[in-house]
Amino acid sequence: MPASSIASAIVSSIVTAIVESPAPSVPPVPAVIERNIPEAAAVGKLAGPPDMMGNVTIDGQVFMTAPGLQVRDDMNLLMFPTLIGNDVQVRYQLDPMGAVWRIWLMSPAEVAALQSR
Repeated sequence: MPASSIASAIVSSIVTAIVESPAPSVPPVPAVIERNIPEAAAVGKLAGPPDMMGNVTIDGQVFMTAPGLQVRDDMNLLMFPTLIGNDVQVRYQLDPMGAVWRIWLMSPAEVAALQSR
């Protein structure tokens, strides 16, 4: 058997195996990300990212930010506080000293669900 026939048979069998192999099953992505935001978390409109002094303005009230401030986006991923947009609807928690230590940016669906309560 000539070498070209062998090579052709090998290539043909590889192509057939690739074309006829079943597609891998992909688990479905959840349509809604379930977040565990404490019920006691307050709701407000955040004016923008922290200022140079580390203060944030929520509903017109200025709050200091705690040293361990965590900001989570609407997919519940941690984000840098400097990336917060202007006039964003949020849920937030204060630490015992009255500084903001947790902020959750709300998705449009979460805002709508909160308003329908």
